[in-house]
Amino acid sequence: MKETFDHIDDLIGKCLSGEASAVERTQVEEWIAISDSNKAHYDHFKLIFDKAKSVNEIQSFDVDAAWLKVKSKMHQPARKQVAFSPYFKVLKVAAVLLVAIGLGWITYQQLNTPDQTITLTSQTEIVRDTLPDGSRTVLNKSSTIKYAYNKRKGQRKVELEGEAFFEVKHAEAEPFIIRTGDVIIEDIGTTFNVLAFPESPTIEVYVESGEVAFYTLNNAGLNLVAGETGVYHKQSKSFARIQTVNANQLAYKTGVFSFRNADLETIVGDLNAVYDTKIRLGNDAIKTCLLNVTFRNERIEDIVEIIAETLKLTLTKEGEVYILNGTGCGD
Repeated sequence: MKETFDHIDDLIGKCLSGEASAVERTQVEEWIAISDSNKAHYDHFKLIFDKAKSVNEIQSFDVDAAWLKVKSKMHQPARKQVAFSPYFKVLKVAAVLLVAIGLGWITYQQLNTPDQTITLTSQTEIVRDTLPDGSRTVLNKSSTIKYAYNKRKGQRKVELEGEAFFEVKHAEAEPFIIRTGDVIIEDIGTTFNVLAFPESPTIEVYVESGEVAFYTLNNAGLNLVAGETGVYHKQSKSFARIQTVNANQLAYKTGVFSFRNADLETIVGDLNAVYDTKIRLGNDAIKTCLLNVTFRNERIEDIVEIIAETLKLTLTKEGEVYILNGTGCGD
């Protein structure tokens, strides 16, 4: 009986592996047709062969133990132990190779998993959004950020063009890194603003809370803490701290402008940086006019009217531009 099963197992193995001759395939088909038990034996053999070919889950296993278990199930318990034929050994090697390939493929997939990316762009409106890691951002007009999360490296990277405020969800094992031009800004648990328009000769970082590292690959740069502003000069490739901070640095985010003894040229510059509708001064004589005023989310048309009324200036409009004019300050 043992020799009979060894012989038919060899033939079945050759058929399933595509190596049987036409005569051998006929012998197997005739043997299957003899009885239901023969067909069941063949089906069982084929099931094991197919499972070996379609391995799609990788688990911890002992190859030899697994094949010994298969061996014990190939024939009814009443039969004596069946020795493996050469094709059983081929199947064993094939299954191990398939598992190895599967492991290699999964490892390759993990090592080459593409970044999870998102792009946010603002044109004429302020854009507020939450990034995939839970960090929040506010984009000033004409700004773009590209966010990428690399799960394998545990790294969150942002490319910035323009101006944006970041409230970073801090994660020690997943650094939050912003790149703009040659400059790198790395979060050390903080909220901060980055001003980096391509046409500007400088890049500015203002830290509202926490701490950031502000550097390039060739310059250690600065560590900035809450209330500090750092400036990178593109031409000289140098860093500096600003001692005086613009109180309206974050006005595009908060909608609040606070001017204390500020000259009109500065006021108009800050407003024009946020509002789409522009203000222009009609002559140099009124540039130095001083004003103390706070605006909280007012419309631009209301703001220019308040300025004109306070300083006794004339107000006209050409297209989308408001023009302030006068011969003095409050005369």
